[in-house]
Amino acid sequence: MEISDRVIDEATRQFLQFGIRNVTMDGIASALGMSKRTVYEMFKDKTELVHACLRVLREKHKERNERIISSSGNVIETIYSFMQEGIKAMNSINPVFFRDMKKFYPETWDSLHENNEKEKFELSKKLLHKGIEEGLFRPDIHVFIVAKLFHEQMNLLADEKIFPRDEYSFADVFQGLTINFIRGISTTKGIELIDKMRERD
Repeated sequence: MEISDRVIDEATRQFLQFGIRNVTMDGIASALGMSKRTVYEMFKDKTELVHACLRVLREKHKERNERIISSSGNVIETIYSFMQEGIKAMNSINPVFFRDMKKFYPETWDSLHENNEKEKFELSKKLLHKGIEEGLFRPDIHVFIVAKLFHEQMNLLADEKIFPRDEYSFADVFQGLTINFIRGISTTKGIELIDKMRERD
């Protein structure tokens, strides 16, 4: 592994665990057993390192999505896997990370958020069309509207004013929202498949 990759991996781990503000270049260098100078030779400051970490996270996220889609037997399985991965990811990320991004890197956050929103919306439409073709989602649903509704519900899920982390289990809310929404647009065949997958948990 390249030294820069090691720095990005360690910085990402610390940013997600402690938040961006609480992490220093000194701390990253120390954790890797290298000098601060070595880190600064690759990244001129923490902002550049943050951007590098975000690029890698984005690439890994896309690769993970493609892997899940290609390895799933049907769209219900795909969505279920996305849900499980989403729960795992959110449970491992300190909410301070998101607050720091919004506060200290607002332009980067807005740009990332906008791109992610577009990609998630397009992915939702693609999965809905696939579900209809597979006979798992009702053919009478309005794909654009349903994708928009599901998308907005996902945004509510991340709003701590509505679902404070200290009052609600992220996994329970995420699972409750996703399963109930998908059941509502599923055919009998789709609902049976959802129930079978839930029984395996």
